[in-house]
Amino acid sequence: MSLYKDKFKIDSTRLKNWDYSSEAVYFITMVAKNRECVFGTIEDDKMILNDNGKIIETELLKSIAIRKNWFFHNWVIMPNHIHLLIEIQNKNEIQNTTHIVEAHSSASPSSISTTECDTSLSTNVTETHSCAPLRDNRDEKQSESNFGRKPKSISSFVAIFKSVTTKQINGTKSIWQDNYHDHIVRNYKRFEIIYDYIKNNPKSWETDSLK
Repeated sequence: MSLYKDKFKIDSTRLKNWDYSSEAVYFITMVAKNRECVFGTIEDDKMILNDNGKIIETELLKSIAIRKNWFFHNWVIMPNHIHLLIEIQNKNEIQNTTHIVEAHSSASPSSISTTECDTSLSTNVTETHSCAPLRDNRDEKQSESNFGRKPKSISSFVAIFKSVTTKQINGTKSIWQDNYHDHIVRNYKRFEIIYDYIKNNPKSWETDSLK
């Protein structure tokens, strides 16, 4: 299965008036600059982290620990990108949720629809927002700062994460592409498909469109 075909490689803006700190499940992808494989290699269908990849892993685990109303359902570090399946939850619901963090974190989603609808990962304009080019595009670059960042929002998290990891790995020169891809997960079927895609991503590296 390929998540990223030409329809994903477009320039678009985030959903107007959508609060990216609000309750929802978000599928996030951050890509290394020029798609360089700076985080490690795939061997025998498993991701082998290098020193840079271990820094990424450490910072992700820190993010999981400090964001009490964010649930990282699943995530994976690949040689040149990372995928995260994040749910922002109502603080009142957190007490009844068990967080399990392994190589991937996992749990049943609590705030997504169980409606059986479109099970493919193709999306339309109303479902895909901030679909940043998954390649460098300096002529049509959309900086995150153009949109403004609300505290405790997805864009704020991405900006902080990129800054912290860049400083540790490469000083001041960013290791990341300028923007990121985000997709709001609308229903349980789509959640399951994305969850499995992340889980099996190392096994499909040879056919990964971000390779």
